[in-house]
Amino acid sequence: MNEYLVDAYKKNMNEIRFSDAQKEKMINRLMEMLDQEKNGSVNVYGIKRKVSIKKIVALTAACLVILGGCGVVTGKVEGYVSAFGWDSFFSKTSRFSHLDKMAKKVGIDVSAVEEFSNGYKFSSMEIEDWRSVDGEDRTVGRFKELNIDYVRGDDPNIILNIERVREEQDGENQADNSIRANETRTFEGVDIYYNLDEYLGLPASKDVSPTEEELERGETDDHFFISIGSDKRETYYVSSANFVLGDVRYCLMSFDNDISSDELMNMAEDIIKAR
Repeated sequence: MNEYLVDAYKKNMNEIRFSDAQKEKMINRLMEMLDQEKNGSVNVYGIKRKVSIKKIVALTAACLVILGGCGVVTGKVEGYVSAFGWDSFFSKTSRFSHLDKMAKKVGIDVSAVEEFSNGYKFSSMEIEDWRSVDGEDRTVGRFKELNIDYVRGDDPNIILNIERVREEQDGENQADNSIRANETRTFEGVDIYYNLDEYLGLPASKDVSPTEEELERGETDDHFFISIGSDKRETYYVSSANFVLGDVRYCLMSFDNDISSDELMNMAEDIIKAR
């Protein structure tokens, strides 16, 4: 494992307004991906599965990808790592009619649409398994989340991440949302939070590092993040809209998409109306 990568990544996450456990999940997940083959594949049960470092980092930061435990937690949770269970690895489907069955496996009641009013249409969905671990990497709980992918012509895809809200973090996360959000809208009693975040991606190399100005901005700008692990120095943008229905959190997210805040929050309204 690249110690420079670990130190640099932790240093540049210090000012992100998420809990220590959430930050640790991002680090653990990124380290896991970077330790795999250079082609970006993970070997699970002899089968190679494509992964995206960019998605892992941004999905966690933009959407608070923390799921309420479906198992019994017996110790203090210090981090989260992918479990790559059978249910998740073979779960991907292109049939929207499987939504209820998928939601049941995750253990949540889901509100979703097959097609949004702006033309984005359902493409596929899959389950992801996670395990919560203590400070010695012992499993203390297991949980799942549901990801739905939507497409519209040549426009960038939009991901809908659905997860159960953890009771002990609900108040904290709602406060973070209201402080950090670029825009907020209330629809049918539901608060929708919109964020447009800029990410500076850097290679995992001692020869490439952020400038002093970039480090300062990372400490003062709630919408600027430095992530380590890109193939080259690059800048990309993540737009997201998240909200909570009952005990379930929803996050619509897209990379380098010109979609407006109004359009993304209107998509959130489509989901709320479908409940």
